[in-house]
Amino acid sequence: INQHDLSTGHITDAERVDGQPLPVEKLSADFSFLILSLSLLIVTLMMSFSRKRMLTGVSSLGFRRQPELAPPDTSELFGWPSVFRNLFTVLNTGMFASIALLLTDSMHYDHPSGSMKLAVILSGSFLAALIIRHLTCIITAEVTGWKSLFREYMNVVYNAWFANAVLLFILNAIILFAPLKNNYPFLVMGIVITVIFLIIRVLRLLSIFTYRHIPILYFILYLCALEVLPVLVILKIIGVF
Repeated sequence: INQHDLSTGHITDAERVDGQPLPVEKLSADFSFLILSLSLLIVTLMMSFSRKRMLTGVSSLGFRRQPELAPPDTSELFGWPSVFRNLFTVLNTGMFASIALLLTDSMHYDHPSGSMKLAVILSGSFLAALIIRHLTCIITAEVTGWKSLFREYMNVVYNAWFANAVLLFILNAIILFAPLKNNYPFLVMGIVITVIFLIIRVLRLLSIFTYRHIPILYFILYLCALEVLPVLVILKIIGVF
């Protein structure tokens, strides 16, 4: 290119090369940051005002026998520690599920706002499953008279999901904002952690039934109704099958 071409603003014998289009963002960074910030605020409040209850709840996941609990009270579901715990669980579980579906291209949206809709749908479905499970346990406890059993079982369910959500919260932050070249190991880690907590829940349910000398047939029935069926319903809602 000579000086004359530059001075006149013309470049001769130049070819135009088409650039590569920017990849479509699969996740809404602003929405994700908002959810993670809200989750961090919830954990901070719980650690400040309900730390003992949090630690007691996590210890309930162990296989050592816990002290007998009082009969279930439906109002406990709406106490502020329980509301914060379950809100944290729902937000981070729904977010991780949406991240996993989008990053593995199991679901696809042309705009990042689609990730917001997916996260809201999954979180709402998970919350609905928790509420239905809670009401089912209350009704079953009233019919069978096994109030202490279902009280202990629901305590394990909520605290297992919360402990799982704490780890998913960390993974969500890493996947979304850490400069990683490959996010798949962290997605696999989150799935494996969730499966481990599900197995712990099943084993704790078995230990609860065994301790109270309840026939194994009832354990199988409740396992199908309270553990397997809700999972199948959620998978159906998100279109896995």
